Amino acid sequence: MNPSETAPPINKDKHDSNIAILAETLFLANLLLIPIIPFLVLFYLYQKYSSKPDTIAYNHLRQTLIASVLAGVFIVLIAGVFYFFSSTSAAITWTIIITYLTCVHSVFVMLGIYGLSKAMVGQKVKFPLIA
Repeated sequence: MNPSETAPPINKDKHDSNIAILAETLFLANLLLIPIIPFLVLFYLYQKYSSKPDTIAYNHLRQTLIASVLAGVFIVLIAGVFYFFSSTSAAITWTIIITYLTCVHSVFVMLGIYGLSKAMVGQKVKFPLIA
């Protein structure tokens, strides 16, 4: 008997759901563990699945890619601008920067957790204010 005949058929929805879970996991890894590398993998997967825009995988990949770019802009650019246009020796400057970074970072982590929970139950996600 041919091994391909005994193997169960690949469930396309399950595969797309697994890619969606991977996308959300990469997004959280980019925020919490190691930046850049998960983002590059996320970008590669987005390019790979961009030909199937109606799938759950594409939906989660698109949302997480947009959120990753926005997180980078909000965390690096805005905090950097504030740093360079204020007195760096003042304690209030560092208090504001750290508070800002903590709040913005936490919002993106919560979006990632929300997206991961949606991916785990096989639903599409639409991040508030991002989609």
